[in-house]
Amino acid sequence: MYGSVPVSAIFHSRLSQAETYIPQWLKNIQKQPQSFAPLPAIPVYPPSSYHKHFLPTCLIEKFSKSSTILSKPPPPEDACVVPIHENYHGHWLTLQSWELRKVAEDKIKIVLWKIKASISNWEKAEFSIFVPGIRENYPRLEIGDIVHLKEVLIEWEAGSGMAFEGRVVLLRKREGYVHFNCLALKEYILRSLSPTGPQGEPVFGDGSDVPNVFNASFLANAGPAVAMDIATQTLHSWLDSSNGKRTLAHRWLFPDLEDLQTYHPVPSSPPNMSETVWVDNGLNLEQRVAASSVACYQSPVPFLINGPPGTGKTRTIVETVHQILRNHSEAHILLCAPSNPATDTLVLRLGSVLQPRDMLRLNDPNRTFAEIPDSINQFCYIDEDGRFALPPWKSLMKYRVVVTSCLDASMLVAGYCTNAALCALEEHAMRSIHPHRRIPHQTVPHWTHLLIDEAAQGSEPELCIPISVVYAQPSEPDVEELPDGDHGLSPLGYHPLSITPQLVLCGDPNQLGPIISSNEARKHDLDISLLERLFERSLYSEHPEARAKIGYGHQVNGTTFKPFVNLVKNYRSHPAILMPSSAMFYNDTLEPYATNGYISWADLPNPTLPLKFIGSVSKEDSIDEKATWYNLGEIQCVVDVVSSLMAQANQSTPPLRADEIGVMAPWREQVWKLRQRLRRAGWSRVDVGCVEDFQGREKRVIIITCVRSTPKYLNDDKKRGIGLVFERKRMNVAITRAKELLVVIGNGNLLCRDPYWKGFLQFALRNKLYVGPSELKIEMNADWISRLESQIIQVQEENGFADGDDSEDRGAMMVAGGIAREVLRDI
Repeated sequence: MYGSVPVSAIFHSRLSQAETYIPQWLKNIQKQPQSFAPLPAIPVYPPSSYHKHFLPTCLIEKFSKSSTILSKPPPPEDACVVPIHENYHGHWLTLQSWELRKVAEDKIKIVLWKIKASISNWEKAEFSIFVPGIRENYPRLEIGDIVHLKEVLIEWEAGSGMAFEGRVVLLRKREGYVHFNCLALKEYILRSLSPTGPQGEPVFGDGSDVPNVFNASFLANAGPAVAMDIATQTLHSWLDSSNGKRTLAHRWLFPDLEDLQTYHPVPSSPPNMSETVWVDNGLNLEQRVAASSVACYQSPVPFLINGPPGTGKTRTIVETVHQILRNHSEAHILLCAPSNPATDTLVLRLGSVLQPRDMLRLNDPNRTFAEIPDSINQFCYIDEDGRFALPPWKSLMKYRVVVTSCLDASMLVAGYCTNAALCALEEHAMRSIHPHRRIPHQTVPHWTHLLIDEAAQGSEPELCIPISVVYAQPSEPDVEELPDGDHGLSPLGYHPLSITPQLVLCGDPNQLGPIISSNEARKHDLDISLLERLFERSLYSEHPEARAKIGYGHQVNGTTFKPFVNLVKNYRSHPAILMPSSAMFYNDTLEPYATNGYISWADLPNPTLPLKFIGSVSKEDSIDEKATWYNLGEIQCVVDVVSSLMAQANQSTPPLRADEIGVMAPWREQVWKLRQRLRRAGWSRVDVGCVEDFQGREKRVIIITCVRSTPKYLNDDKKRGIGLVFERKRMNVAITRAKELLVVIGNGNLLCRDPYWKGFLQFALRNKLYVGPSELKIEMNADWISRLESQIIQVQEENGFADGDDSEDRGAMMVAGGIAREVLRDI
């Protein structure tokens, strides 16, 4: 059973939008001893009866593993962290222990004072409370977390001594509501309220308010950490049992050039793209190369797809699935993503072609039907209790594609539906049937491919869960005994790679990775995804076609296999919006292919480039002892920009709507105050959120308010991994969401301390896109000048738009930038 993690000390942190005085008597309720009616334990899922139907007891014992993360306290924060290549499990155990402790501490610090609960489903004892902070992940709640309710008697200014424990079952982040099950609260209401119904029971309907008042606090659910710990422990055991030889575990987690040289990728079908029948005929060359490389080759190392914003990553993964199914009649694909929304998107895309008999959307039993798009339900399995569930084993084995989140893949681990267990089952059956056979039997893994979309958004331990499902080590001859150039065959004539599962990771290492709360865990790279770590290995980073070694207009080689593909065609943003991110984060490789509308706005400093930087010198303020920040001057500026845009909305093509505008801020307090002010101004449909809320999304217009204006707080921001300064991934996400217009509001003289913001501001100054109350003190240089910018400036000068006073200086800078690009590329 997964547990909850208690923390002894309880602190107060407010969630309202202004500092609120909390009387001492209310705080005392949190300190007074309470007795909770214990929640029933979460049943182990799937139950042991599931795997006992098909797996012998001896194999169940062999593959049973338990987590150690809750068995002892986390090590001290100054403890030495063992290197990942020396002790894979020990490395991650330390970092995950720190993270679990920090998450638990953060949650229990938050108290909601004097709140009321509503009845969501009286029959199921499901209630809801309003927690506005969850819209910005404050508190950062998860399904399965524990909520504690302590009853408050307002008239007596005391607590009643009654307390209740519930389990979170649904998060409605957009509306700010948390749903939880609490049978004890239902029973208390039945006992304490006067009966009004014909049978003597109170009459309550769904949506009714509970008359009682409570203080609410939260405890962390340790279930995800337990699942990740078991996965890293499993992978560690495979790394540790290699007897000095490089196995598939080494090739997946620590791939080297020698792995490609020892096991040359094997064509499993003719990789002739000209003859391929594509399901999606709109794919570009890079997307087709990615799909055909996975479908037509068996690779000894992970195949990586590097997809910057707007380049069609998910579209590529979907086509890859179709091509695998067409090329491999016996393929069984496990398709994952770190989040449920991203996983649902994969099902929606594939569902237009695949049938419910071919594809399963595997959901955690605690997931509610309200969270899932209606069109996905036909691909889900629902048990006799009306809950999402793991299908019967024989049915599960028939699906060609199983789609689930990385965390929910732990159901396959708990159900012993992993390649390791299934191969052991096959071997056990063959030995039982043919005890005297001399020719060894060659097992063939059930799961042939693991594809993980948005892989950069999940931590490495999180991705280890689906990896532990698909991992299988085929029988391989000793490479040292093979003749030169002969890869060797298994006893039954299989090439080892032909029966080796394939691992494909798709994502963007330059966008936001997993959300990590612990400073110590971040310091030791828990926020670095497996995708990013692999791209940094020389096998990928030193390849002649690595993104760092190519430039704008590079033609991909589709005839020779390489273990990665760079997507370069951007279908989202206007070229002006694309230029800074392409130059700073993607080595000047992105090519504009967007076919959008047009924003007409008289306040653009350069009408041909839909980007504007508005300088601000207004100061920020904080609440909650500097836990969150807001900037009233920038808030007013945002309201002015929105009002100006909407006043000219009909001049845009097509006319601009308020819900096509997105406003981003790095702090939740700025978000809340922006929502208030925009609502009062009549612009409630403008989409306002933190940067994290916009990852994977796009808007016609994006307005960014940077908030920070005082230098002395930058070191603390950097240490905690918050804000937009010295956070290049968060900055990159922010400036790449806009399709037709990008407006940035911030203190340029502070932002330019960050080399990436300095590059952005230089771009704005070069192209007359900066307006502000003070002159920027920035030394201009030729860093990060893209070919795209050089071409557009040349066109501007030819058309007479450029300022003649500085066109000669700009021309010299363009030449210097071009020379610098080529020098850096040759290094």
